[in-house]
Amino acid sequence: MRRRTLKRRGFSLIELLIASALLMVVTGTAFSLLIAFQKHYTSTAIKADMHAGVRNATELLEQEIGQAGLLSLTPTSLSAAVTGGAAAQTVPIASIAGMFVGEKVQIDLGTAEETVAITAIAPSPTTITGIFENSHSAGAVVSATGVFPQGILSGSTATQLNMFGDINADGSLVFVQYNCDTVAGTLTRSITPIAAGAKNTAVILLENLRPNPGGTACFQYPATTSVTVSGSGTTYNFIPGVAVTLTTQTAELDPNTRQYATETKAFLDVAPRNVQEGITLATNGIDDFLQPNPPGNCLLLGTC
Repeated sequence: MRRRTLKRRGFSLIELLIASALLMVVTGTAFSLLIAFQKHYTSTAIKADMHAGVRNATELLEQEIGQAGLLSLTPTSLSAAVTGGAAAQTVPIASIAGMFVGEKVQIDLGTAEETVAITAIAPSPTTITGIFENSHSAGAVVSATGVFPQGILSGSTATQLNMFGDINADGSLVFVQYNCDTVAGTLTRSITPIAAGAKNTAVILLENLRPNPGGTACFQYPATTSVTVSGSGTTYNFIPGVAVTLTTQTAELDPNTRQYATETKAFLDVAPRNVQEGITLATNGIDDFLQPNPPGNCLLLGTC
């Protein structure tokens, strides 16, 4: 029986060329899509980093401006009984932590309660001096609450924001300073206990800071509000709001546009609520809770 011989034919040169061309088209398209996706991903990532940085910085600014001017002393007590009178007396107290000359403290509770302005403090033994008009027994509560009218300090400028108070709501008075330096391209912040004799080193909150559109200042303040308290005749000056504008750019070139992307974040009226509460107190003739600045403090005076 005769066998048939099957003829097997391979690809022709033209078919190979066509197949190769198709493969190159498909591969090129896939690579183009991959590169486009990578550029889009990178563009989104660097913009997200920029946005997160400016958002975190402005959120901290809002929070701390809102806390500026707060005073909340940890309560203590008198260590001995006091007989009321019109003359200044030096009385022993369990603790003087956080107290300062000029501070208005509330002594006792109920009908014996009164506000006493401290005229002197001694560390050993711990005593305070002031005019105690009412009599108080040993163990009478001593506390201090209120606001600092100058919670936003009048020494603040277009590039430097200075504030103080119980910023962290932990009973400690601190001085906080923000510096906006568009030449160095940074927003920095330092926080220092009021009792310190030197300002702590600042840390960078935001990099790649750029000048604001139209030359807008980083920090702006409305006109100072002055209120004279009826009765005492004392005049207090308040800065009732802060406008914050920050412009930043991406750390890298956008791979799509080959340019730096920028973002401007603006808060036109961040309200220091404690300062605004002070305006309400002063307007209503109440100054027992309006506290003076700790005297001679180099941080508040800008001399250290």
